[in-house]
Order: sequence, then structure tokens, then C-alpha cells
Amino acid sequence: MSDSDEVRRLATAIMTMIKEDQDSGQVSRGVSSLDELDDCVDIEDYFRQVGLRSADDDATDLRGAVVAEVGLQLRLSSAGPWHVVWKQTGGTSTEVGRTAGYPTQAEAEAVGREHVRTSGGSFSVRKA
Repeated sequence: MSDSDEVRRLATAIMTMIKEDQDSGQVSRGVSSLDELDDCVDIEDYFRQVGLRSADDDATDLRGAVVAEVGLQLRLSSAGPWHVVWKQTGGTSTEVGRTAGYPTQAEAEAVGREHVRTSGGSFSVRKA
């Protein structure tokens, strides 16, 4: 089995466990990063369950590749077409929030409202 096959196999197994935890309510369906996931569960448990070692350099390289793949899959699984554009008082516009976008307009608008509450200005949402 090639390294890329092993990375995909391990990442798929971890994503399956994450989805099971989402189905049980232990993990939010909106989790879009490993940091957000780690706020819900100990992500090391996933690595231990698939037998991902971390003791030597080869294992460290494999682990890094699996972590990157799981992170990418999390971002893509929660991505959506809605983006938040924040307009500063004075006119400069900046996209805020997730780079990958939000799955619903309501979610994007909630992020925009919170950003305006803390930073001022105004916001709009756009579909990519």
C-alpha cells in the first residue's frame, strides 16, 4: 500500500468515527477544523483507535499527513456557498469568517451580526 493510500485509509476511518460522534450528538455537525473538533472531544482518541503511532519520524510524517487530510475533509464537509462581507465604518470591505463559506444563509448572517456587534460597521452576505 502506498503512503497516499495509507493516509486516505486512516483519514477515512477517522472521518467515519467523527460522523458517528456527530450522529450521537457528541460532536457538532458544524465542526470545520481540528481545533473546533478538539473543543468537543479528545482528538487523540481517534488517532489511537486507528493505531496511528507518534513515536518515530516515519510515524510523525504519516500522522502529519493524516492530520492534514482530516482537517481538509472537515473544512470541505462543512463548507458552503455563503460568505460574509464586513464593511468597516469608513468604507473598506473585508470577507470575514470561514474561507470555505457557510452552508446556509442564516449561519452566515449570524456570523455577520456577531462581527458587527464586536467590531462595528455593517455586513452583507453573498453567495459564491
